[in-house]
Amino acid sequence: KDVTLCYKVGAQPAFFVVDAGWRGCSRALHGRRPGYAPRRWWANCRTVAGAPDGLAMLDQQLWELCELQLAALGLELDDLQVSGRGPRLLRVTVDRRGGVDVQTLADASRALSRRLDEVDPFDGPYSLEVTSPGLERSLRRARHYVKSIGRDVTVNTNVEVEGARHHRGVLEAVGEDGFVIAVDGVPRRIAFGQVRGAKTRFEWKKQPKSARKPG
Repeated sequence: KDVTLCYKVGAQPAFFVVDAGWRGCSRALHGRRPGYAPRRWWANCRTVAGAPDGLAMLDQQLWELCELQLAALGLELDDLQVSGRGPRLLRVTVDRRGGVDVQTLADASRALSRRLDEVDPFDGPYSLEVTSPGLERSLRRARHYVKSIGRDVTVNTNVEVEGARHHRGVLEAVGEDGFVIAVDGVPRRIAFGQVRGAKTRFEWKKQPKSARKPG
């Protein structure tokens, strides 16, 4: 089996990628072993892949599988996304109290890669990316908002809320249907259904230069 390990670090969220494929497959894609048959329960999920909610069902199956595998490593499954047409990209975001380092991402990548090999979730080749939330992160699920209470966020809405579609402020509270951010100190309630996109903000604060002593 041919396995390629790639690192990416920096100001953006650090992530660790495992691109694995059986010999003869592209190194950039995760392919199926010739003659390998997926487990029956996964095949049943595939039969509805063409339906409007087929991908949602596949996402749910992947979520349960990855959540269980990561829990064994003491990690939380923070998010999961399937994107792309043809070759798919499976992006898994993991987290834990105190943060996640590169070695932990590497261990999680290997564990998920082995488990996905067994169930073979897609009909064609795919890539697996395992990442941490990072200093700035997209807010896609209610749990992301809860974990970001007290942080500076920007939110774009698909309708005007308080006369604006772009909102920046401190996330103060999160409820079942929406959240409250303080924009210029004034609370503003936004429903989840009104959100077009949202993310946390992080600004590097420059340390003030020490005053020079007169010679």
